[in-house]
Amino acid sequence: MRAEKLSDNLAYPPRGMDLETAAGYVGFGRTKFLELVEIGLMPKPLDIKGSPRWDRLELDGAFSEFKDRRRDPVARSTDHIRERIRQQQERGE
Repeated sequence: MRAEKLSDNLAYPPRGMDLETAAGYVGFGRTKFLELVEIGLMPKPLDIKGSPRWDRLELDGAFSEFKDRRRDPVARSTDHIRERIRQQQERGE
């Protein structure tokens, strides 16, 4: 007997999301989302048998922190510094 995916008509996102779903859930394209994961502003995925999945609750928490960071000038400055370092590393400087 073949296992069927759980299916219902409720409007809620899954708890574990693949890259495309996770990026879309927080409103970013996959490239920007992966940049945010790389610099630690979005959570790293869970590796479930070689299939990376992002936890919806962790994504919610990370997104909520953006609002807090917006109000905190020190955190905003730290984010800008991290981004410049990442760009320099990509360019090999």
